[in-house]
Amino acid sequence: MRFRFILLTILLALICANGWALEKSTDVNQIRSDGSKRLYLFHINDVQIGSLESHFDGGSDFANTDAYRFSENLELDFKPIGQDYSLTVENKHYIDENGFYVGDDMDISLGPRSQKLYLKKTPDSLTGYYVTNDQRQDVARSLPGKIFAADNNMIDQFELFLAFHDIKIGDTINDTIFVPQVLLKTPVSIVIEGFDFIKYGKLYDSAYVCHFYQPTEQIAYFTKDKKLIRLEVPSQKLNIILSESALEKMAPKKQAVGFGDFIKRIPIYLIYLILGIIITSAFIWRYHKKPEIYVAFVMGGLVFMLMGITQIPLQKWYSLKYMLPGIEAGGSLYLYAVIPTLISGVVQEILKLIPITILYFFRRPKQNLSIVIGIFCGFGFGLYEAGWITGAPYQAGTMAIFSWAVLERIFTMIFHMTTGAAMGYGINRGVKHLSVIWVIMVLVHSFMNYMIIFVQKSVIDIALFELLVVGIDLVLLLGVYLTVKSARR
Repeated sequence: MRFRFILLTILLALICANGWALEKSTDVNQIRSDGSKRLYLFHINDVQIGSLESHFDGGSDFANTDAYRFSENLELDFKPIGQDYSLTVENKHYIDENGFYVGDDMDISLGPRSQKLYLKKTPDSLTGYYVTNDQRQDVARSLPGKIFAADNNMIDQFELFLAFHDIKIGDTINDTIFVPQVLLKTPVSIVIEGFDFIKYGKLYDSAYVCHFYQPTEQIAYFTKDKKLIRLEVPSQKLNIILSESALEKMAPKKQAVGFGDFIKRIPIYLIYLILGIIITSAFIWRYHKKPEIYVAFVMGGLVFMLMGITQIPLQKWYSLKYMLPGIEAGGSLYLYAVIPTLISGVVQEILKLIPITILYFFRRPKQNLSIVIGIFCGFGFGLYEAGWITGAPYQAGTMAIFSWAVLERIFTMIFHMTTGAAMGYGINRGVKHLSVIWVIMVLVHSFMNYMIIFVQKSVIDIALFELLVVGIDLVLLLGVYLTVKSARR
């Protein structure tokens, strides 16, 4: 028992040590998929003055060099704000798999004037040319080592820069970038000031607040799935906003299901499985000859799959029909968030009750075994949920194996075990007891999900939220334990 406790403590300490961080990407394919598009809208004083469209074309050859290509089209017109100035840039931007600069093939139009810029980065130098008024000027200068690039107004390039750096609240990023249009290097200094709930267009998302102090003071909002959703330049009263429809945002991410993907995710899966076995080891030792616990474990994982046709469609329908329009009209997020969190509580507690009920009616277990069946049903449900939520981000390099997000999943798994135990106890006490216990579990579950709204509104920070989740889990666990213990007297 002491060994299990020490091992559990060490694993949880390692997980907490990393804090709420976003691990840097190591491959451009972790950030953008082939054919993906970003559309950014530029506003000054709420007047739209242009857009940037960025397409990721995938792998490409650039001057006999393997690279990855982004096709960019920038169009700015300042006439709506009373300035006779327009800018159009059509560019093929090339980087290597780690995000470092390879080159540009750029056509620039400044009103009636046109320019051409062609640059290629070699290991130690920069070569190419630019053409202005039909006059060609060759470029050849020293530029040793690998370097990131981010050009003026090319927001997708700043997104890549952030994606290839670790993001952690309170940290400062100090680096140097190359600015192709001016052929200069410039220092970059960014402070990660917090994690906030951000409006961009008609949508909302949680994002890291990345305050640039160099090269220009600006604030970028960068999400956990590595999208730069908004950039503010206060000195110019400029807002650049990612244009994304609600359907695009809410569409489920494509989940890789290949055997190779499974192999890459094994470390994160093992963390959950090992901790789950440690937590339930006392029950495994006592009831390992009871087939019901293994059936409950498998059924718990299987019923989780039903969320794709129950909870997720219901929440999507409510969000599109009521929540997003309501918030856009000035409604309170605190009010509109009640229903989605209640949906998650109701649906998930119903799903977990299904295996418990089936095994009760077919096997008629005694109360102790019924409680253990509930625990293993919750274990299977929580294990599958943890793998589903964090497997892909871990594989993509956007989430560390020892992080607050993993800690949250572990205690959520414990929560599912606890609610399963409570319902396993309740079903042996009759419908009345089960109904009361089920309602309590739904309310606690919904409240835990609702708390994330306070994080998004910056009322509490992530660390406090995680500690509250742990506290509620432990209080619920103690409450269920004392209830079951007193009922046996």
